[in-house]
Amino acid sequence: MHEADDAPGTLADALPYEAVGGEYEGLPFRRHLGVGVVKEHRDGWPGRHRNVYVWWELANGRAVGWNENKSVGWSFPVIRVPR
Repeated sequence: MHEADDAPGTLADALPYEAVGGEYEGLPFRRHLGVGVVKEHRDGWPGRHRNVYVWWELANGRAVGWNENKSVGWSFPVIRVPR
C-alpha cells in the first residue's frame, strides 16, 4: 500500500494507458478520471470482483479497482469506499 505522497495525482494518471484510451469509453469508472487519488492499495479489494490486485481510493469517496480477469479481460469496478 502506498501513502498519498507516493500516489499518482488523478485516477487517469494511475490507470494503465489502455484504460484511459477509447476502448473503455462510456464505462462508469471514466467519470472519475479527473478525481485525485488518496491512496493506492495492492491488496484487500473490498468489492465483489475476485481478480483485483491493485485499486485506488479517490478523493470523492469512491474506489476504482483494476479487475484482471483472464477469461473476460480487464474491467474497472467502482464502489463506495467502506468506512
